[in-house]
Amino acid sequence: MKHIVPLAFKFVAWSVALLSLFAIFDAPLLSILIMTAGTAAIAYIIGDLWILPRFGNFAAAIADVSLAFLLIWFASSALFGPAVYMAYASFFSALAIGAIEAFFHLFMEERVLDEARREQVYRWNEDGSWETEFAEEYENGQGKDGRT
Repeated sequence: MKHIVPLAFKFVAWSVALLSLFAIFDAPLLSILIMTAGTAAIAYIIGDLWILPRFGNFAAAIADVSLAFLLIWFASSALFGPAVYMAYASFFSALAIGAIEAFFHLFMEERVLDEARREQVYRWNEDGSWETEFAEEYENGQGKDGRT
């Protein structure tokens, strides 16, 4: 149940991005919505449920842009026929989706992902403690024994 609202929000956001660019090329509305539903669902599973909790917002946003480009290009070529302008439309759609996804990931981290999954990104040791390095500071280039 907690994934219904994020999927609906993602579908609406992706629909706006894809409709605004693919409508220029007189693509059928139903085909655009089918492409949106398929690509958004795949990107939600891979990018938002798998990459985001493990690697963080930045890595997930980069992965979502490249994944969106590949999925949209493949789907648009299959639905509308292969053409060069489909690659351009897919690229600019992926850029718009990447901007949307950066904010969508903040929503996912805050409201959807479990606390344990959110903290996976920030854990470095098994017990959850941060790794640190300790060193002594020397003045004027002197070593520990006072010599230069």
